[in-house]
Amino acid sequence: MMRVVGSGALNLDFFYEIEDLRLLKSSKGLVPGGEVWGSRKEFEVLREELEQKGRFIAQSGGGSAANTIFALKTWGFETGFIGIVGADEEGEAILAELEGVDLSRVIRRGYSACCLIIIDAQKDRAILVSPHSEEPSLTHFSCQTNSDEWLHLSSLITDEGFSFHCQLKKNHPGPFSIDPGEIYARRGFEALKNFFQKAKLVFITSQELEILKIIPEEITAFGPKLFLKQGGKGATIYDGKPKNIPPATPPEIVDNTGAGDVFDAGVIAGILSGLSLEKAGKLGAAMAAISLRDYARKGYPLPEEFSAKLKEIKNATG
Repeated sequence: MMRVVGSGALNLDFFYEIEDLRLLKSSKGLVPGGEVWGSRKEFEVLREELEQKGRFIAQSGGGSAANTIFALKTWGFETGFIGIVGADEEGEAILAELEGVDLSRVIRRGYSACCLIIIDAQKDRAILVSPHSEEPSLTHFSCQTNSDEWLHLSSLITDEGFSFHCQLKKNHPGPFSIDPGEIYARRGFEALKNFFQKAKLVFITSQELEILKIIPEEITAFGPKLFLKQGGKGATIYDGKPKNIPPATPPEIVDNTGAGDVFDAGVIAGILSGLSLEKAGKLGAAMAAISLRDYARKGYPLPEEFSAKLKEIKNATG
């Protein structure tokens, strides 16, 4: 089966609870469901304030594409990753969680990217990312991908990281998907057009469409199938006539961080397993719902849960 190779940020995520984001003076404009980036100093200032006003919950490896690859490798798919991680303790922790993933195209140097994930009383989350200290060095990193690899991208923060992804996508001979996130969405529609061209799948949220100031059909005009992720409202597939994917019922809602990344993994896994777009979307929704039961990757569906749901959806009529 085709290997899925991710590329994007490799973060170490720190989870905190707080009653209301407005209690934070150093929040850098964070809003529930939002994502911003800042310097390491801004990261440390906000973390110190969270230690005083909030509650530390957990620590986990993170990054959108990394979460998707983690889920896929957990379910038994052959996976790889392309990127940069620190030559520090944080880097060791990040890579340890990706055991079993081909990491031969991951550079180790500098200080790792870190991320504050802040969960409010409504169980919604806001994210501050502090990028890898040497992410700009990716512009000098040359690596190859193969036609039997599915490349899945999520955002890097710096201009050099974005340029690296542009070149990686340009040279990739196999299928390609992207989940741009707010970081890439803020670069604007013109900057992302090259990514949408020749893409097999695009995963995007309603909030990101608003940032881009476009409608889904402006992306699908380039050829890709689009999954519009709408959180608790489910998702909509844009491939000709829009098709709604209803949300699956979660066993428990503890944390929604990374649920969209697990949705991506479920869709890609479904397509690689021979499902239609609609059934792959249902698999993605089911996997995302399960992931809500715990913080970060601790709630991700187990191999037996994935296999059972895949079999159920594959055998379902209609």
